[in-house]
Amino acid sequence: MNLFSQNLKRNELIKYGKELNFNNSQEIIINIHRNHAFEGISSLITPFLHFSNLKAKFNFSAYDDSFNFTEGGGISQKADLEILWVDLNRYNTNVEEFFKEKILELKNISCNPILCIFLGKSIDFEFSNCQIFNAEKLLKDYFNLEDIIDLEKEELSGTKLNNKALIYLAQILGLSIIPALLKPALKAIILDLDNTLYEGILGEDGIDNLKLNSLHQVLQEKIKTFKKQGFLLALASKNEENDAKKLFETRKDFILKWDDFDLKMINWESKSENILKIAKKFNIGVDAMLFIDDNIAELENVKHIGVKTLLADENILLKIKLYPNLLKFQNTQEDKIRAKDIAANALREELKKLSDEEYFKNLKICLKFNKNDAQNIIRISELLGKTNQFIANYTRLNLEEVKNYMKNSLIINISMSDKLSDSGIIAIFLFSLKQDKIFIDDLCISCRALGRKLEERMFFKAFEMAINFFNISKNTPVTLYYKKGDRNTPFLNFLEKISHRIEEHYALINFRELDFLGLTISEN
Repeated sequence: MNLFSQNLKRNELIKYGKELNFNNSQEIIINIHRNHAFEGISSLITPFLHFSNLKAKFNFSAYDDSFNFTEGGGISQKADLEILWVDLNRYNTNVEEFFKEKILELKNISCNPILCIFLGKSIDFEFSNCQIFNAEKLLKDYFNLEDIIDLEKEELSGTKLNNKALIYLAQILGLSIIPALLKPALKAIILDLDNTLYEGILGEDGIDNLKLNSLHQVLQEKIKTFKKQGFLLALASKNEENDAKKLFETRKDFILKWDDFDLKMINWESKSENILKIAKKFNIGVDAMLFIDDNIAELENVKHIGVKTLLADENILLKIKLYPNLLKFQNTQEDKIRAKDIAANALREELKKLSDEEYFKNLKICLKFNKNDAQNIIRISELLGKTNQFIANYTRLNLEEVKNYMKNSLIINISMSDKLSDSGIIAIFLFSLKQDKIFIDDLCISCRALGRKLEERMFFKAFEMAINFFNISKNTPVTLYYKKGDRNTPFLNFLEKISHRIEEHYALINFRELDFLGLTISEN
């Protein structure tokens, strides 16, 4: 079923949703606080969430214009996401201040991300960990706004929104908005050239005869926007690389430039092999990448390696607008520096044959350790939320949970830079004190920092800082909580190296003094 279609049918969606296999889907719970019916969306959203690898259970409040969140008036169940589903047409007065208060009230009782969807009016205010949308604006690209209301059926359906509007709100929420709130963004976009970024075939039509029609122009503009948001870009095309480079140098009308692409795999090898090479050079999983090509056969040939795919056809603009985890609500400085950091990895690899001290000195590696760094809670939550290869306990703290953790415990973040680039924050350690013993509730290290001879040094330096912070003897072992995940083998291998006792869900680790020769280290 084409879930990106603009001609979806309610009965077909419901039937298709019953046939799906959710064995590989992440189970989530969503609380719905509402004054009009959400059931029309929850009954249709299953296939879209399934495409996003999510399976949702919904808890519904009573219909309540006062939005009373306290027990008895609202929902008390634990959840992963809070949705405020509000028909503003039910109020006679200006309600902006009222809903500001209500969002603050909900934030005081829930650390979950909050999604507000208002029907009838645009309300503009900002809160951390809260996204606000107007239903009419979400639907404006689908059909005329006067076509989304059905007042005659409101008494029966419980909402002014008609069936067509509910279908496409389910599509937008299930494919784009909810995954963006609960799952990490994709990291890289890989693009074909011929008939994808332009109309025509380079090797046959020649540079001057390739057409940049309106669809390809908007596509290039959108890809350029993804680049600015911190996505890595790569080319995987069956062409001659010199011809492709000359194409970008010659065609001044192209929005995308040759240097916008962090990697170019332009050759006659299979695209699956080239995509695997791109993943290795980027040091990310293939499932963190999206490959866009106009050739269905090419897309089918690469699916077996686990990369996500999109067909570049006449609907490509809608597809990339809706595709799960291409939407980012916040762009951090870390996003902007990632590509430059990865581009420098080739030289770092050449220097690995040196001794540790010579390696650190040659690259001029600096590590900066920060305690309870409130200025960077967005990056801390982001790294805890998206790291998969080198993570201990999968706590996945959101912004509010990071803030609360800092109040009573210790979060150490580590920034790294060298003469080639600034990598930004690349490691997080969560320490707590219980009965005069230190616990590591979680830790994670970005894949960009792995393999630079730093993992043990970062671990035991952070351990030492926690000892000093909590004023505990160095002779007391730390207890590290961990889980065996699908992809955290690099962390589990590391744990085997540093721990003297590993149990099913925790490990004991004694403090060790390590040398930091050649490194520049600072603490804040």
